Amino acid sequence: MEQRPFGLLLVIGVSVLFCDVTAGEPIRLKIGIVGTWTPIYDELLKKTGLSSPWDLTNITIPKPKSQFDKMLKVKDFLSDHSIDVILGPYDDATGIVADKLRIPYISTTGSKRNLKFTFQILPPLEDFSQAIFDMTKSYKWDKVSLFYDDLRGVYIMEQLLTNHDLMVKSWHVEYDQNAKVIEKQVRDHLVRMRQAFVQKSIIFCSKEHTEIILDQARSLAMLSQPSEWFFYDPGDQLVPVFKSFPDVFVNFTVFGLMAFDSRNEIATFDDSRRLNISLAADSLQVLNATLPNIRGVPRNQAAVTIAEELRKIRLPGYTGDIEFGPDGRRYNYTIKLSEIEGLDSLQTYISRHQDMWKNGFLLYHVGVWKSHPLVAEERIQFEEVKRLNRNYSFPLKGRTVSVVMILEKPFTMMKRDYMQRLGNDRFEGFAVDLITEVAKMLDFNFEIYLVHDGKFGQKKENGEWNGMIGELLAGNATMLVAPLSINSQREEAVDFTKPFMTRYISVLMRVPQSEQSYFEFLNPLHQNVWYCTFGAFIVVSVILYFLERFGIRQNKDYPTISFRESFWFVFGSLLQGNTDSSPSTLPGRILTSAWWFFALILISSYTANLAAFLTVKKINTPIKSVTDLASQTKIKYGTVKSSGIMFFFKNTNIEHFAKMWTQMSEVDPSSMVDDTDKGFQKVKEGNYAFFWDTTVNKYKTIEDCQFMEIGPYFDPKGFGIGVPPGAIYREDLSMAILKLSDTGMLHQLENKWWPSKSCPDLSKPSADETSELSIESVAGVFFILLGGIALAGIVCGFEHFAKIVKKAAKSNRVVNILHTLDKFRN
Repeated sequence: MEQRPFGLLLVIGVSVLFCDVTAGEPIRLKIGIVGTWTPIYDELLKKTGLSSPWDLTNITIPKPKSQFDKMLKVKDFLSDHSIDVILGPYDDATGIVADKLRIPYISTTGSKRNLKFTFQILPPLEDFSQAIFDMTKSYKWDKVSLFYDDLRGVYIMEQLLTNHDLMVKSWHVEYDQNAKVIEKQVRDHLVRMRQAFVQKSIIFCSKEHTEIILDQARSLAMLSQPSEWFFYDPGDQLVPVFKSFPDVFVNFTVFGLMAFDSRNEIATFDDSRRLNISLAADSLQVLNATLPNIRGVPRNQAAVTIAEELRKIRLPGYTGDIEFGPDGRRYNYTIKLSEIEGLDSLQTYISRHQDMWKNGFLLYHVGVWKSHPLVAEERIQFEEVKRLNRNYSFPLKGRTVSVVMILEKPFTMMKRDYMQRLGNDRFEGFAVDLITEVAKMLDFNFEIYLVHDGKFGQKKENGEWNGMIGELLAGNATMLVAPLSINSQREEAVDFTKPFMTRYISVLMRVPQSEQSYFEFLNPLHQNVWYCTFGAFIVVSVILYFLERFGIRQNKDYPTISFRESFWFVFGSLLQGNTDSSPSTLPGRILTSAWWFFALILISSYTANLAAFLTVKKINTPIKSVTDLASQTKIKYGTVKSSGIMFFFKNTNIEHFAKMWTQMSEVDPSSMVDDTDKGFQKVKEGNYAFFWDTTVNKYKTIEDCQFMEIGPYFDPKGFGIGVPPGAIYREDLSMAILKLSDTGMLHQLENKWWPSKSCPDLSKPSADETSELSIESVAGVFFILLGGIALAGIVCGFEHFAKIVKKAAKSNRVVNILHTLDKFRN
């Protein structure tokens, strides 16, 4: 605990002694108080008092019409009330008038004017700016961000810009009555700061704005290493703000006139007015130190004497050593640098480190900045601090973060009854299971939401990103979990974890429809074979007739084969049927034996081929590989706009892929689709090939047997969890993914969402993939049989008709004969 200053007691003792030995009565001091500080001075004077009697008067004037009118009214007030000294915050009109009237003005706040009779208890802002500047030089920073909400921040920025080796990103937090507007503004500033990889931040804002900045930074996980935050806080005004962040795992460095969270008998521990009370107490202390020297001084010289004595003052105060320069500004004082660190487990440290424990924080005094040294290197001095050993904790632990996803089977899907469900329970898929396992391992909660524009992420012409990457950069999401491939352009925008899956690019097409023919049974033999077989049948039938007609029959009882019977015999032999007639000559039998052997081989070959053709379904795929697409124009092809695959085709130097990109982007831009659902729909409609990730294509072929994949696979890329640039928790997520891989959990999830394929692989003719004969395959045989039946019926009818005609003709001839005989008889 800081020791109580002895300056006030010492001065009071000297004053009492001086009264005993000095002639003259003490002057009744008339003190004017500026602003609303009268209650503060009343309270302090009741506790400490002065060595001379006093009268407090609040300087109040009617509402002025102008600054000049205000100065006239202040002059009249000071003259009418015979004010000897002015105390309180600086007022410009009062300061100018007091300087003209030679009335000492002990100001508790700073001023930009150099007035001989104005003495500033609060050091000038330029000194704080110099202290921050010297610190950036000592730490050798190359980037820093500055948050400010009034003109004081501009002075800091101007000072920092004098260091040409330092890049300064300044963010002006504007005042607005709507808190939501301020929060969005601050969040946008933080996101831009993160995009610029700025990890050092200086906060020069009001208490309210500081709390908003830190709250938004915590939601963006920016209150963890390697981020560092520095605050302008002369008198512990930010202590209530820091109480809201006990789980911070990054150092907060505070620039203060007093040691951070200091305690004294003037300003109580929990008093939010600690700085104002301390400044007021110091102003009374320096005033009281001048009073012994004005005894015996004429009344009209008291004010001038007080001013002269103030220039000689040098004493310790509640805000440090107090000494005024010729211009009335305070110098030869120190600005204290304190680091505070929040604790998420307080009980571990309270009993062991009471001296470092302050109001829920670990406190370290890391150094001081001295105003008097002329050499810059000597102004700021750092102390050697021995820190406590603390275990690192995951910055998202115990928090609920936003996770952006995109609908993509089987990574993220809506459940069938999602309308009856709420929150994360509406979703399912590999990505949902993955982040669930990671969250369990790292002990944090998450809320899933779908990307609003349905895009993966593309850099637009204005440099901004859309899709999931845009959501991440805008600070709307803490991480993205989706089948988003890692490439150089995306890696420049956001950070990715170790890959949880490797994907390739393949082509998805519709399974070609197998050609059905009613005369499928004719396919086992080539048409030339059928023509030759028919010709052989005619030639053998004719030759057999002549051999039987002119040959020597072995058995006279055998009936001779007529020309018609010869054809019938040869045809019956081919179909393995029996006939009544058979060759009786030796040449005829030799020819018949050759024909039978020919028929045996031909029928056996036909039977074997027919079995293969009718039981094994084969597909005639017009596209055998990816490169086949580039050499044809009948089948269109494309991919999703703004996807990583599109950028591959756009940037590739491989000839056939570059040719395909020209076809997709320039010749036929309609082949590009907005999302994968439209791509799958175009594939189902036919004559379209869709380039997409093998992981999704494989799932589609499992889900719907109308789809098939065509290789070979190309362009391997990894899928990783995306996080904002510079986010420290990326390493924790990567380690969790590696552990899931080592334990086999990733493999289990893959087997869950990519089960074994149940559709037959129709590109391979094998016994395991045969099918039963369909009526379409053998319908031609039935048609021939029906044709034979119809032909036989027609022939039978014709013969029956011919028989009737013949019988009728015969009857007419008989009638004519009988008629002729009757004529002869008559």
